[in-house]
Amino acid sequence: MSTDQSSTEQFFADLLENQPVMYGPDPEINAEYRLRPRTEREEQALAAITDPTDLSVGLSRIEAVLQSSIEMMQQISASAAAKWGDLIIGIYTKEGDFAVATSSGVNMFSATTSSVPKFIARYWANEPTVGIAEGDVFYHNDANYGGTHNPDHTLLLPLFWQGEHVAWIGAIIHEGENGAAIDPGGFSVRATTKYGEGIRIPPMKIGENYIVRRDVVNLFQNQVRDPMLWLTDIRSKLASARTVERRLHDFMTERSPELLIASMRSVLETTEAEVRRRIAAWPDGVYRAAHFCDCTLMEERLFKLNVEMEKRGDRLTFRTSGSSPAIDRALNAQAHFTRAMVGNLFMNFLYGDLPRTAGFIAALDFELEPGSILTADNEQPTSLSLLTMFALNSALHQVVTKALYAVPGTAKPMAPWYPQVPTLQYGGLTQHLQVNANVSTEMNAQGGGALSDRDGEPAAGPIFAPVSDWGEMELREAELPLLGLWRRIPADNHGFGRFRGGPSIEWAYMLYGSQMFGFGLTSMGGRFPANGGMFGGYGGSCTPLTKIRPTGGVDAVRQWLADGGKGLTFEASSMVRDQPIPGEYVVTNPMEPADPRVEGDIWIQRVGGGGGYGDPLERDPEAAMLDLRRGLISPEVARQVYRLVWDAERMEVDVEATEAARAEERKARLTRGRGYDEFVTSWRADTPPEHLGYLGSWDWDGAGSGEE
Repeated sequence: MSTDQSSTEQFFADLLENQPVMYGPDPEINAEYRLRPRTEREEQALAAITDPTDLSVGLSRIEAVLQSSIEMMQQISASAAAKWGDLIIGIYTKEGDFAVATSSGVNMFSATTSSVPKFIARYWANEPTVGIAEGDVFYHNDANYGGTHNPDHTLLLPLFWQGEHVAWIGAIIHEGENGAAIDPGGFSVRATTKYGEGIRIPPMKIGENYIVRRDVVNLFQNQVRDPMLWLTDIRSKLASARTVERRLHDFMTERSPELLIASMRSVLETTEAEVRRRIAAWPDGVYRAAHFCDCTLMEERLFKLNVEMEKRGDRLTFRTSGSSPAIDRALNAQAHFTRAMVGNLFMNFLYGDLPRTAGFIAALDFELEPGSILTADNEQPTSLSLLTMFALNSALHQVVTKALYAVPGTAKPMAPWYPQVPTLQYGGLTQHLQVNANVSTEMNAQGGGALSDRDGEPAAGPIFAPVSDWGEMELREAELPLLGLWRRIPADNHGFGRFRGGPSIEWAYMLYGSQMFGFGLTSMGGRFPANGGMFGGYGGSCTPLTKIRPTGGVDAVRQWLADGGKGLTFEASSMVRDQPIPGEYVVTNPMEPADPRVEGDIWIQRVGGGGGYGDPLERDPEAAMLDLRRGLISPEVARQVYRLVWDAERMEVDVEATEAARAEERKARLTRGRGYDEFVTSWRADTPPEHLGYLGSWDWDGAGSGEE
């Protein structure tokens, strides 16, 4: 047999027997959330460190390097979201465990991306046409292989030291345009399969010797509406990752590669151990919460997110049985994102004093019901999984707060943070004749939940990136065909309680300067609140979208404003009530595809406030009066919810009259009240109301038993 014939037969044998048609997502890798066992190299590195103080020095040095580089990436990136905090830089062990990320940015990006370096190592390291070498550049955005959703793009560099592969560096940015066929701006409202969500990049090598292949980038750019955005941000991620690489090389030169490897392994293990130690102080028990969402993107339907948390010793188990099944909408999330969302709660809201590592998630146990909207398979659309995940945060916050109620310490019981992203999504031709598609960042003004001893933070930051900003309206107007009419904190935009939730903003934009531009909005909570309260506190208010199409279009608005804007109240409800400019006024669910709009169209939307904590009748009268004077609550809420009595001329509270009014209301409550079993008997139904289109369990087993 000739050499050529032998080679040909070997080629076809490999093709048929050893190589799959394609390398799809690896379910075994995606299911990992425990730390991988120590490698021999890690054992050697840990043994080489004789002074434990060196491990603290090593961790501090790594964190400083990462923090400096994320600030650089934030300045040089093009993505609107990245400019204000929707990004992260992290370092992973050679085995792929998420070792350390910056304290600012979106740490769950790093948490969900651990699958990607693991995939590369398993499938590409020994693949003759791929391989892993110093200077290689890998890229990825397909959430089925790891990550949150497709608009979040990851660039990975293998970190080498004198020919040895010792770690991975990851730079991740939310890109506001992902090439979806119908919906610009990265959020695919109308996608019913994963094939309608835009470009999907599996983990792949896009460059060597630190040079990104221009033809590969060109392929990516050819799929999207804003090619300059992609080119700029791939370069910004590469520059930032290389900065981390250079500074870690300096660190290894000054100290040793052993200290770097040992510091990563040590922080993973110590974080896991510390989280377990703190959990052990919680009271044993089973804690439950359910949250309901009011929209499945293309229709108003109520669906359920169910959480059960069981605490025994130092083990904390999260279960999700009874949640909505997966659906043919982009709200689905994979199980690795659900686990990362639980980790996000611990990293950002419970134990923010600990380093951001995979140790948080490894310390927890999960029993996630398969086939649900929280554990979708690889064929389901997922580009708006974040809406479901953020709504899940409300239920997670409630079960954890129940457990923490009796536990003094670092973490304080807190009502749920506001969890949605009611921010402008847009695309089209700008006033500068440039094609643009992206999202605005008003979503970063989410209101914080009230704590057990103080009010929530106003317009503080999103649950996924508390250290972020929501940007300047003037910059929006300079870059986009928008006129900002207002952005302010309105009355009653938070949960009421003994301690109130943090209020947030209402924004209003008008399309101005382009006849080829689309507005969209992707959020839930127009009819059912997006978050609840705790221990008698109210949930946040609903946040519907208000749309105004003035008769006469932009010319009519221009003339109205030139004449003084008579009746302009800078607040949606009074604008709808008084209709100061003739036109069509619509109040609807805040879920609108980014379709072309008419110049002069005005959109008004609220970013919600945090939930309240405790009975509003226990709120300090002077604090409630201050809220009234500042316009944070309306007179109606002051009277009916807080039972406040005040001098309307001097705007001073009458404490004695307020206490009398509250005492009267407490008596009225006792008159209205019913026993729990009586209430359940009169209120429960065997099936959900048909008009809700309800998705999720409707299980009443154990109802009325008093079990917690």
